[in-house]
Order: sequence, then structure tokens, then C-alpha cells
Amino acid sequence: MGRSRKKPVAPPPLPSVSKVGGFAAAQLKEIQSELADRKIEALKLYQPTPTQAEMHACKASEIIVLGGNRSGKSLSTFVEDARAVCGMDPHQKYPQKDGNLVIVGRDWKHIGMVVYPMLFRAGAFKIIRDEKTQQWRAYNPTTDAARQSEAKPAPPLIPPRMVKKIAWLLKSARYIQSAELTNGWTIYFFSSEGEPPQGFQADRVHIDEDLSSEAWLPEMQARLADRKGCLCWSAMPHSKNDSLAGLAERADAAVLANNPNPDIVKFVLRFLDNPHIDSEEKRKNIERWASLGEDVLRMRSEGEFVTDSILCYPTYTMTVHGYDRSELPKNVVPDDWTRYAVVDPGHAVTAVLFGAVPPDENMLLVYDQLYIRQCNAVIFGEKFAEKTKGQAFHAFLIDMHGGRIREIGSGRLPVELYSEQLRQRGVSSAVTGSSFLAGCDDIAARMAATQNYLHIRPEGTPTLRILRGACPDLERELKRYKKKVNYLAGTYVVTDQPNTRGEVHACQCLEYLCAYRPKYHRPKVELKEEPWYVDWARRRKKRAGGDDFVYLGPKSGMPHDN
Repeated sequence: MGRSRKKPVAPPPLPSVSKVGGFAAAQLKEIQSELADRKIEALKLYQPTPTQAEMHACKASEIIVLGGNRSGKSLSTFVEDARAVCGMDPHQKYPQKDGNLVIVGRDWKHIGMVVYPMLFRAGAFKIIRDEKTQQWRAYNPTTDAARQSEAKPAPPLIPPRMVKKIAWLLKSARYIQSAELTNGWTIYFFSSEGEPPQGFQADRVHIDEDLSSEAWLPEMQARLADRKGCLCWSAMPHSKNDSLAGLAERADAAVLANNPNPDIVKFVLRFLDNPHIDSEEKRKNIERWASLGEDVLRMRSEGEFVTDSILCYPTYTMTVHGYDRSELPKNVVPDDWTRYAVVDPGHAVTAVLFGAVPPDENMLLVYDQLYIRQCNAVIFGEKFAEKTKGQAFHAFLIDMHGGRIREIGSGRLPVELYSEQLRQRGVSSAVTGSSFLAGCDDIAARMAATQNYLHIRPEGTPTLRILRGACPDLERELKRYKKKVNYLAGTYVVTDQPNTRGEVHACQCLEYLCAYRPKYHRPKVELKEEPWYVDWARRRKKRAGGDDFVYLGPKSGMPHDN
């Protein structure tokens, strides 16, 4: 028989304060007060919703938490921060001590008004005494509505006993720079308006709301590599930042791939699902947001990306506009189709799109691309000549705005340098030779032309088709090509002008191509090189006196042999 385990002996109860006196009584009273405070610490009373609980349990290396106003995204993600730094994570995803947490806010005002109060001030949520047990618990406005006056703010998510030292940028505005905890954890706070720091390691990075600079995301991702940490981004889906949209796309792709252990996971919290907001407040907010438009309602209530009204080409989808290579004769663009090339010049990125029109003109097929980074005229000439080898083109087009920006060193125009490189390599088109036609300068007109080409006709197909897998950069840019958005009177106003900042080079090539309205022109058939014996016969005939015939036999016996 095995030895029986001894039951743990409970510690003796603390003596009554009335039975001790002097210094011992003061110490005992302090201990009892500390025990009472620890019993109602916020992390012990926090009650997550099912979706929040799923987020807390998730062990993916990247987590996106999207939600509208008061949906619980900030509370849940800052609770996760507090659990990590206090060594109280029930899922044991973080080290118990000596870790690093980085919190990035949009600006210092966001740090002072949102981040600092959520972590270090009381009131992240409300608590109330349970009627039966008389113990403190989280307040529920649905079941505790009659006792609302008895509720009080919950203590800080990070207990004051855990805070060892705080460094301030501006204490009066609560612009906190760092906080060192008693267990060795350190929290660093940054505004995304500055440059991202380098050369450190982190166990967790929390980006809250928007980033002023997209350079923060890749830098923070790199900081987590050594410690295999976790990156969390909590935000309202404003659709202003391509980095957030890119992460969301990756998360959606992971869902479609049915990966049981994805590297990135997206959680969406809805305003109406928050149990800590009573029904009357929910009704009021829904009415307010609905009066500002459907986009505002969807974004603030449902936590959805609002892309229909902000994307330049919301009707684009590869499901409709994609074209399978198997539908082409012999899986290649036929030689009798009319080909066009459009260039958007630039040093950072030079983009080229290749389009073709079939004889029946039933579509414009974009069948290939060039996307050259750190490009110059020589590199362009080499890549372009290699890509177009053996193809006959009707015309070359170029963004003349970029083509007219003179080089600082030579003072020459890029369009001149590009044409010179094509001429040296014998690359030309039927209309422009080795030069280029200027693309349409009217932004509104070329956008309207592109929208017309994307429009689905009565027969169920659009005029514009994109060869699947041939133009990955064009596909990527079309998903993120947005209109300019102005923030006015507390809401976002979408303009009709495209936002040309960032990588939209392939999109602009597409606009120039559609605005040109390419038509079918039968390519000129180039004569193939003559066999050697044809030229030999011609020269022999000339030496023989120009007879109407040539002998291809032995030299002796020929009529005009001297």
C-alpha cells in the first residue's frame, strides 16, 4: 500500500486586533486591510464574455481584436496586459517575472487619456456586492439594474502594490513613459507619431487603435522573435491603415485554410453583445450612429471594416474579374491579339502592366506585370526587354507626371532615358516606336473609365479581366486602393479623390490603360529570317547574269559558266 498523503494544514486565523496592542495592532490592521484589498483586485473579479474568454485563451503569435465603441475590446486587451505583467495569466502564456510589455498608442494624448487610466486608475469596470454571499463581484446592468447605486468602480487592473517605479514624459497630462513592477516586468509606452525603437526584446506588444506610421508594425513584429512573444492589435476598423487591413486579410486566409493552430487570429466584438451596457443606452447609441449613415453604424456597432464606400473600386473581386489561363488557347495569349504596355516610372517602384485585346474586343485582359523596386533606366530596359521578347505591341503608355521629373545628376527626363534604353535593345511598338504616349491626366476621367471596365455587363461578365496568378501586386493594391478620408465633426467624410500615398503604382497603370480605351488592331506579321540557301541563290543568280532560274546542281554544265 502506498503512503497516504497528509492534508495541507490551514494557517491559523489572525488574532483579533482588540487582543493585541501598540505596534503589533497597527501591523495586524495593515495586514488585514491588505488581504481585504487583494481579495477584490480587479483581475480576480473580471468576468469576460465568451468571445473575450476565447481571446484570452488564444495562444496565436498575432491577435487582432476589432470592435466598435464600448464593445469591450479595450477592457479585454488591457486585462490581458495586466495579467501578463502581474504574473496572473491563467493560461500561462507569459513569463512570471522579468518580462517586457510594449504598448503603442496613436499619440501621447491617447496614452494619457486611455491607456494610463485603464491600467493604473480605478474604474475599468464596475463591481457590486453579491446579495447572497456579500462578496464583491463584477456588476451586471441586466440583473443588477435595481441596485445601480450600490455599484462602485473596480480597483486598478495593475494593483498599486505591484508598481515599483514610474517614469513620466509629462506627469500632469499622465504621459507615462515606463513602469517597472516589483516582479521585474517593465512596461514601455510609445506614441506612434515617433520613430519605432530598435534593439530590444519584448514578450508582448499591444497596439491600441490606429498607427500614425505603418513602420511600427514590422518593427514590433521583429522585437518579438527572440522571446516568441505575442502581438495584439485592438482597434475600431477605421480602414485607414493598410497594416491593420493586411493583418485582417491574413487572419481570414488562415480561417479559409482550416489551420487548427493558426499563427494569426481575428476576434470581432459587437457593441450589442456587451453585457455591461444596459438596453436603454444601447438603443440611444444605435439611433445616434444610424443617423450618421450605415457605414458609421456598421463600424461602431458591428466592428466591421467599412470598405464599400472608401475603396476606389469596391466592385473588384477576382471571383468575377479573374481569368483562368486554361481559357486561353494553348494557355498563352495568342500572337494575333493586340498588346499594350503601361509604365508608372519611379525609383522606389517602377510598375508595368501588360494588357491584350482579342479580335472580337469582348474584353481587356491584363496578363502580366513588372514591379521593380529600386529601379533605374538601365534596370527597366533590361527587365522590359526580357519580359516582351518575342511579343508584338501596338503602343506603350507612361505616366508622364513621373516621366517629366528630371534626374538630379543628368538633368534628363526619365521618359527620355527609358526610351533610349528600349531603343538600344531594339524594343518598339507599332504606334510609339521605342517612345511612349502620355497617360490621361484627368484623375476623375480615368477612374470613371476603370469603373466602367470593372462593371458587370448584362451577359454576366466584365470587360476587364485579370489573368489569375499573373499580377499579384495589382491584386494586392486593388484591395487597398482607397479614397481620401477627412475627419470632420467627429466622423469620417469620404471624398471622391484617391489616396495616392503608398503603393498604388499598379492601380495607376490600370487606370491609364482603361482611360486609353484600347482597341483591337491586327498585329503586323513579321517575316521570319530567310534560309541561307535563298540568299546564296540570289547572289549566284546575280553573278550568272540575272537568269530567271538557278541550278542547284554541280557547277559543270551550267549554261552561263565561264
